[in-house]
Amino acid sequence: MGSAHAATVPQITHTVEDGCAFVRMRLPPGGQVAVNRIFHDNIVLIAFTGATWQSRQSGRTHLEVPGNVVVRDAGQVFDARTLHVDEAGGSLCREIHLPAGKLMALTDVDDARVPMIDFSDPVIAHPRIHDLLVETHKLHERGDCSLMRSSYLAALVLGLAQVTSGRPVTLSGKGCRRRHGRIVDYMRSHYGRTITLEELAEIAQVNPFVLIRQFRKEYGVTPHEYLRVYRVNQARSHIQQGMRLAEVAALCGFSDQSHMTRQFKRTVGVTPGQFIAAGAPGP
Repeated sequence: MGSAHAATVPQITHTVEDGCAFVRMRLPPGGQVAVNRIFHDNIVLIAFTGATWQSRQSGRTHLEVPGNVVVRDAGQVFDARTLHVDEAGGSLCREIHLPAGKLMALTDVDDARVPMIDFSDPVIAHPRIHDLLVETHKLHERGDCSLMRSSYLAALVLGLAQVTSGRPVTLSGKGCRRRHGRIVDYMRSHYGRTITLEELAEIAQVNPFVLIRQFRKEYGVTPHEYLRVYRVNQARSHIQQGMRLAEVAALCGFSDQSHMTRQFKRTVGVTPGQFIAAGAPGP
């Protein structure tokens, strides 16, 4: 959340993906942090556990508790200090630093009405948005599928826009089966390499969020869910042919073997190793 008081030295890690910074800050048990008159250069979205914070901005004082989402606009001056940090496990804070250009790319839509995020109240009490922020952060830390990461980030931004503004995202309702067919053909032809939401949106010539919503309306799943299942189907076929698991993971576009294992179990219900033990030929 900014520079720390000398009495507490937090452990901080950074991951830079998709033009954004994903920061994890861990405070030791009982530690205390205070920052004064600071601001961020980018938009910052925050979720944390194990601590209670008090912040002040624009002449108002806010209480930030676990389960809240905290949103701060770029350049917003604020103070913040910990009121309590868990004496047993300490506190874990997850931050997503979002450049203004990235926000504009996700919300600048020709065939939809998308509200802007309202930053006037920095504390958002919304469990679904909190969980979505945490999962988006974890996906980027793990380096999971690029299409999944960018899709979760788009959903988070649009969810915050709706919740903070109190207005829904309204699409024109215009779909294009031919356009979505091109997207499916592209994913099937290039499933073995990195595919991003922005890449698919450029092919479809629509805003990334519009693509997700319209694709899901037509196919019943989002593009990243479609790609995940297709990759797993291809992996299953290669495993049945006796290919080594590490080779299958690389061939099918997974970041590594553990990533393939997670997605394989999520889709098929068993791990690749269990799938082999149940009857598929081993490597």
